[in-house]
Amino acid sequence: MWPDNELATRLFRQVGTRWLFPAMGGVPVGLRWEAIYPLMDRAGLDDDEWNDLHESLQVLESAAVVTMHEFAPKPEK
Repeated sequence: MWPDNELATRLFRQVGTRWLFPAMGGVPVGLRWEAIYPLMDRAGLDDDEWNDLHESLQVLESAAVVTMHEFAPKPEK
């Protein structure tokens, strides 16, 4: 893993229970950012580092949502 990605990857692994699910259940639609920002704030980052981490997490979130939708059970026809 590239050193630039280590913090984002570590934090992304910690947020496994912080996904936002649709009201009727199903595949997560994204991360609950209000639960993640405190974790990011505790990392002791300056503004640029915090913004970089946020952007990296958004990329990981997007890829994870696409993957979860791809592998989610499909309704029978």
